Amino acid sequence: MTIVQQARQCALLIVLALVANTAQAIEIVFDYRFDRHGWFSTESEAGLMRRDVLQQAASVFSGLTDRLSAIQPGAGDSWSVSLQHPSWNSWIESATVTDLYVPENSLVVFVGASSFRGSVLGAAGAGSIYAEGSQAFIDTVAGRGQAGALVTSADELATDYGPWGGSIWFNSQFSWYAGLDESGLTAGQPDLFTTATHEIAHLLGFGTSAAWNALLMSTETGWVFTGENAMALYGGPVPMDALGAHWAYGVQGSINGEQVDNLMDPGTQFGHREYFSDLDYAALADIGWQVSAVPEPSTFWMLLLGLVGVFARWHRKQSRSIAKK
Repeated sequence: MTIVQQARQCALLIVLALVANTAQAIEIVFDYRFDRHGWFSTESEAGLMRRDVLQQAASVFSGLTDRLSAIQPGAGDSWSVSLQHPSWNSWIESATVTDLYVPENSLVVFVGASSFRGSVLGAAGAGSIYAEGSQAFIDTVAGRGQAGALVTSADELATDYGPWGGSIWFNSQFSWYAGLDESGLTAGQPDLFTTATHEIAHLLGFGTSAAWNALLMSTETGWVFTGENAMALYGGPVPMDALGAHWAYGVQGSINGEQVDNLMDPGTQFGHREYFSDLDYAALADIGWQVSAVPEPSTFWMLLLGLVGVFARWHRKQSRSIAKK
């Protein structure tokens, strides 16, 4: 990392820390009601270990702060969300949740697993939302009190994101590593912590939110991300994958001054754990989240937040059969 890049990174962290002082820490609450196959069952050691890994992945986002209004149905205010079932028996299977209470400064994430023949490790999405009642309630469901998340005209671009949560599916056909210590990873195993962190980030708006799409630009060579913080670290528009939902392969960020592959690229090599880089954090700051600090991975670093407004895409973390470069 050059002196100029180091200065940019320090300036970014100082600004983020100052902005975050008035906000509250975000809590991710996992809901297991749709775990029909018992992948996260408390009656098995494997299920308990997987729950522990999810909590570790959630702790990555403990430095993410904002002010999210509670979604509290009642007195004529009602809402529902149709989700991709997190333990689906087919890709088209959905689950509907009605009048879910979402506490202030929290996200609710439904999780589950089922077997699928293919390289997809996991997928996440926030579903299709319907709300009725007072305008204030409808706006809260759509934006959680984040004014920049509410787009009221075709000419207006979202500048923030206020999610309710979402669902995450894991592919149970794989022999997952569900340990907290990465030293136990073997060459043939996908890492549950890495995939869980990746999918939570999509629920926080990385590659999925209107605020993200507002910062995408199409060029002759493909999509690039033009968020101010991300460009300051990278040195210009950041290359994206073909869908504009992940960093392109080969784009690197840094952790503690060391160049690393970004966790938010499309794939992960088996037997390898990835952590959020400065570039991953910066992009989430660009879509409206506040980061109080970027701690070292060994001390449970932090992230940011987001949601999809009405029709959310599912974004999938793939396995990679070749080593990353």
